[in-house]
Amino acid sequence: MFNNTSIPKLATTCAAVASVALPLLGFALKDSRWPAGEVIMEMQLGSSGGLLDGSPDWDECAIAALVEWNNNLGGTGISFNAVRGSTRTPAEPDRINNVFFSDNIFGDPFGENTLAVATSWRIVKEGINERTESDIIFNNAKRFNCFRGPLSLGATPEPDGVDLRRVALHEFGHTIGLGHPDQATPPQTVEAIMNAFIGDTDTLQLDDIQGALTLYGVAVTGIPFPPRDQVLTFYLNLENEYRDTLGRQQNNPSNVNAEGSAVWLPEFLRYVLNGCTAAEASTRVLLNISTGSIQPVCGVVAPGVFNFPPRNVSLDFLNTLNTYYLDELNETAPDSYIDLEGKAVWLEVYLGYRVNGCNNQEATNRTFDQIRNGVIAPACAT
Repeated sequence: MFNNTSIPKLATTCAAVASVALPLLGFALKDSRWPAGEVIMEMQLGSSGGLLDGSPDWDECAIAALVEWNNNLGGTGISFNAVRGSTRTPAEPDRINNVFFSDNIFGDPFGENTLAVATSWRIVKEGINERTESDIIFNNAKRFNCFRGPLSLGATPEPDGVDLRRVALHEFGHTIGLGHPDQATPPQTVEAIMNAFIGDTDTLQLDDIQGALTLYGVAVTGIPFPPRDQVLTFYLNLENEYRDTLGRQQNNPSNVNAEGSAVWLPEFLRYVLNGCTAAEASTRVLLNISTGSIQPVCGVVAPGVFNFPPRNVSLDFLNTLNTYYLDELNETAPDSYIDLEGKAVWLEVYLGYRVNGCNNQEATNRTFDQIRNGVIAPACAT
């Protein structure tokens, strides 16, 4: 079993424990991630006898796990860099990431079945906290090897020991900022190396990769939100539609300019469609604005028809956004032909068509036909 245990001063440990694999269904994220750049790992596992996969030593066995993570971190802004044969003395907190064998966890005992732990230190920041250190400690009392394929856990004796490489894959996942999906609330069931139990899975699974990408703000859900310039063009055309077709006056005060409306309401809806409550989505958007740091979504949705929230939810967010622009950014914008309710309704309608298979022109035509004639056209695809 892998488990998370809190220790003082904002350090956490994630331990690898020998047991049987369990099925999984969704990644779990910690509350911190690394700033963009290299995450340097000081490899200090040392020499070994003949390892089953031909690795010359323990460091190379573990580095293979780092390479596998690096191959799947595109777009996150981070990558691992291994320093082979490091002689740095492991300590914490020293902002150095050591990977080593030990009889204990910086003086604390390993659990009876614990294979390895990943500690982490972080700076508390608004939004997602910033990671500053993660040490990976393998239990000297356990018998390791380096191989692929099924484990022999439970065999007497265990002929091959435990595969250090897959344990390292799991612990480096904790270093990135991933938790255990089957120990999330509620527990989830998927195939993942980040399982709370070691098993026959010996490579990163889709769930592991999606979790890492999501934590670092990379869209992985397949919800096809349109490019921001297309949403802005639609919004400007909507202003013209209200003026020319509906005969509305430019008398709706606004603190959010056209670009802000076109950018931040879709972003709010993207969070909502990806498992965030309206309050969580609003908080994440405002943090994006204030910090410039993309906050992760709350989950990953399955493919299919994407159902938008009630329109009053979008209207409430636009009111919040309007207040934020005025009070925090000290910004005002020219009066709009469109009132806030119109923005909430028609941007949501347009985006609903876009994420459900319509191209820009199809979504625009369907939305304007609904405005002019009350005709609700079907989505373009399911």
